[in-house]
This record gives sequence, structure tokens and C-alpha cells, in this order.
Amino acid sequence: MKKAKCKSQNKLLFKKERLTRGTTIFPFCLFAICNLQFALLILPPSLRERRRYLLFEVLCEREIDKRELLKEIWDSLYSLYGDVGASESKVWLIEYHNHKREDANGSNSSGGGGVGVLRCAHDKVEEVRASLACIHSINEARIGIRVLKISGTIKGATATRLR
Repeated sequence: MKKAKCKSQNKLLFKKERLTRGTTIFPFCLFAICNLQFALLILPPSLRERRRYLLFEVLCEREIDKRELLKEIWDSLYSLYGDVGASESKVWLIEYHNHKREDANGSNSSGGGGVGVLRCAHDKVEEVRASLACIHSINEARIGIRVLKISGTIKGATATRLR
């Protein structure tokens, strides 16, 4: 069996050899097929959907799990905008980190909270912010979500948090 430069070409060569044991395939055909596969995966920037990244802060009575938070965000989106509106917003939780709050004395309080980055469609930012504002409790724990920053890149959204 021939060896190619990349793994996908190796897989493609193996498939072609298995399918065409009795026939001949020219090498330029395999190269064209492999390049076509890669070309279909990558969209040019002009055709990609624009996204916005929301840096948000969670203030709550206890620590909230990432899954609980995401479930509550989706429930809020569904209740406000329905199935179509929720799917058009294309919400995706990029990252979420829990942290414990400190009192003025420097001791840890019983409350929790966290900071996260949420991705959404560029034209649905206001709808996502409204759905975040409508979340008041998660599993009988009172909660408040505050949007700190909206950015066009993940790097821009997380730069504020790291300072």
C-alpha cells in the first residue's frame, strides 16, 4: 500500500485501493479528491456566520454547576422566544469557572458565583441578554447574571477578565 503525506490521504488511499483492486486509479485523481474534502471543510471569512461573545458574571447563593447553568439559559431562551428563536440565537457556553466570593474581612462566604463566556449569533445579542436577565433561580438558589462585556472575539472577551 502506498503512503501519503497526511492521515486523511492515507485513509483515502486505503479506501480507493480496497474499492478498485482490479482497476487503475491515477494519482492526480486521488490528490484532487483529497483536496476537495479539505476545501469543503473550510469556509472563507466572508461566508462564515458572525458571532458575538458575552462575558458574564454569575452572582448566587451557592456554587452553580456548568450544566445547571446551561440548562437554565436554554430554558429561558425557549420560554421567551420559542424553538425557532432559541435555535436562531445559536447559544454556546464556551467556558464557565466557579469561584467563591470573599467578604470585606477576607474570609470566604457561603455564596458562590462564577464567570463565563457565552457565544451567540451577532444579530441575537439583545435577545440573549434579555434571556440571561430573566434567570432568577437555579435549583432553589437565587441567582443574578450580569453581562460584563460583549466582544467579537474570544480573546477580546477574556482579556477583561484576566486583568
